[in-house]
Amino acid sequence: MRKLYFFIIALMISLTITAQNNVTFSVDMSGYGTAFTTVYVSGELNGWSGTANPMTDMGGGIWETTISLADGEYQYKFSHDDWAGQDNMTAGDACTVTDGGFVNRILEVNGAAMTLDTAPFSACYDDGNTGPHNTTFSVDMSGYGASFTTVYISGQFNGWDGTSNPLADIGGGIWSVTLPLTEMYTEFKFQVDNWTDQENFMPDDAGTVTNGGFTNRYINVLEDQSRSYSWSAEGSTLSTEQFSATAFKTYPNPTTDSWNVVTDNVTINAIQIYDIAGRQVSSSTPNAFTTTIDGSALKAGIYFAKIQTNKGQSSVKLIKN
Repeated sequence: MRKLYFFIIALMISLTITAQNNVTFSVDMSGYGTAFTTVYVSGELNGWSGTANPMTDMGGGIWETTISLADGEYQYKFSHDDWAGQDNMTAGDACTVTDGGFVNRILEVNGAAMTLDTAPFSACYDDGNTGPHNTTFSVDMSGYGASFTTVYISGQFNGWDGTSNPLADIGGGIWSVTLPLTEMYTEFKFQVDNWTDQENFMPDDAGTVTNGGFTNRYINVLEDQSRSYSWSAEGSTLSTEQFSATAFKTYPNPTTDSWNVVTDNVTINAIQIYDIAGRQVSSSTPNAFTTTIDGSALKAGIYFAKIQTNKGQSSVKLIKN
């Protein structure tokens, strides 16, 4: 019986390690204009081979293929005819990562089949929504082991400034901030007390890139998202506990005074309000199904409310006239 038990455990571990997800890639070559025979997907998923994963001509300039991939992050490009030609991406494009001076597309596979948007050759897919996108960064400082006053996030998006974007202590060693960011790729780090100390990584750590001798975290801002980190630990967790925006109403919006927040029998634990620069301007802990956000002291403009509930969290744009 014991042998059978360990066999089942070993089989479960093996299945977990080898679990694969079908990822469908497609690229629009209609604007390329140069003669070619076959388009390929080349990248970390196949050792940057120029011929391992050919795509199929679907007509109308669209080429497509499906590749089975394990969970993880993959840099890749579209190429043609064994590297006779390749994507030439622009550093900073939201669908890319710049690593070691090379600008590649980036893909995160996370436990499910995926069909990627059809992208133009040498360009990102454009859905017309450049943001701002509410991007929540949370970092677990419980293992830091030294004293500090405030945690900050610093990166390309704020000129690596040491004090522009402080995080809030939300308890349990977790510090968090929600920033309204435009569509972009950006490198960043968490640091404490205006660069008194900062995260340290090794090249090739998951979720990092190394450029000019510096190894930093990075994020691709394409939509609203929430990511959780641990201080100086590689990788991150993309939160799936998003409280649906359809489960609550915020009115009147725009307003000249205050907003009412009404949920469908969901407890609102906390609300943080941020201005367009990502600075927190107010907070409250209503612990109720309904509440009012007092905007009387706020200047006219656009704000973002992060609403934390017992079913997860979500955010809404608020307009003050």
